[in-house]
Amino acid sequence: MRRTIFALCAAAVSLSTFAQKTILERLKGNPKIDSLVNEVRALGGSGSVSYYYDGKLHKTVSIHCSLMTEQDKKVYDAVRKTCLLLTDDARESYIWEYHRDGVDSVRYSIAIGDYQEGDTLSTYQNRREVFYHGVPEVLMFRYDSNGKKDENFGSRQGFGLFRYEYMPDSTYKKMNEVVPFDTKEYTKRLLAILKQKGIECRRFYTYHDSTYTFDESQQYGTDEFVMRENYTSPKQPKSETRGTVFTMHSKDLADSVRNQIVRMTWDFLEEHPHTGFSFNPYIGFKPTLLKSLFEHKELTRILHGYNIYLHSQGEEDFNIIVLENTGNLLLPAEWPILKSWKNGKVTYDKKKAKTMTPQQMEQYTNGRWTSTGKYTPIEESEENLKEKKK
Repeated sequence: MRRTIFALCAAAVSLSTFAQKTILERLKGNPKIDSLVNEVRALGGSGSVSYYYDGKLHKTVSIHCSLMTEQDKKVYDAVRKTCLLLTDDARESYIWEYHRDGVDSVRYSIAIGDYQEGDTLSTYQNRREVFYHGVPEVLMFRYDSNGKKDENFGSRQGFGLFRYEYMPDSTYKKMNEVVPFDTKEYTKRLLAILKQKGIECRRFYTYHDSTYTFDESQQYGTDEFVMRENYTSPKQPKSETRGTVFTMHSKDLADSVRNQIVRMTWDFLEEHPHTGFSFNPYIGFKPTLLKSLFEHKELTRILHGYNIYLHSQGEEDFNIIVLENTGNLLLPAEWPILKSWKNGKVTYDKKKAKTMTPQQMEQYTNGRWTSTGKYTPIEESEENLKEKKK
């Protein structure tokens, strides 16, 4: 009798412990993947690790590689070696390789684990591609070279993509079980971090409606817009984006603030389970296009969005950009100096623009500043001409 009671108590403790696991603990995934990411980063490569919830938790890892340089080849070898090791753990795997006269083609598809209930393993094949679904861990690695030599390195040209996805739950929550994002509470916690000493704050606003027609020949990353995402179907009569830019002039402060936001976000998600989100906690500040740290989108007919991006201008300015949108998301390339954009009419932030040269403008728009687009160059803008007359 005592043994029975003890066993029941032990089982209860075990279940209680499992229930108390944090989201991050539940999304730990395969330790061999974490080892691979660490090895790739040590080699100078980049391994993207992100988490999201769309009715089911996901952890994804993406690694790009090539054979262009010796360093790239080491990343390629590390990925391929890990794939081979993981075939020992696989429930089912598929490997296909072709190597001849400098032409390399590689395909790895690996399915690991089994759900206690819910989904069962499904396999789909299309020529030399195999896709798995219905298991906790799915890996794919694809590499193709074109057989040409690179003149600079004397090596083969090609491109490889490794992707790993871990899903601890077998089934999706029903849409009515997905919790709405508590914008007010999250913003309150975020501002508590971003109101520290040494952080500058400015705001901008964009608006467009059905009276404005976009030039559809313009692609993503053009001179005019860093971001233009159409979230809604059918089209909305109007869309608004409210942006707040928090600027720091110290990398130590910027990194500290980023780390505080990461910790706060994990705590928030823990306290608000089943909230839809996309979270990339390992990205840092780089002088490049905006990098997404956190994103929330409604999962049905997305009318509201909440996004946090990281951006740096060299080693001088480190920006955290918070965007809240209703309808479609629009971010003009001039966001670092923008006050408002309304159906193509632009107003610049006087205080920010007054201190900059056209060359600096170009830097602050990631090289997209141009006098040939629809926008009037900053030194000739209506606002600046009025200032000059004064």
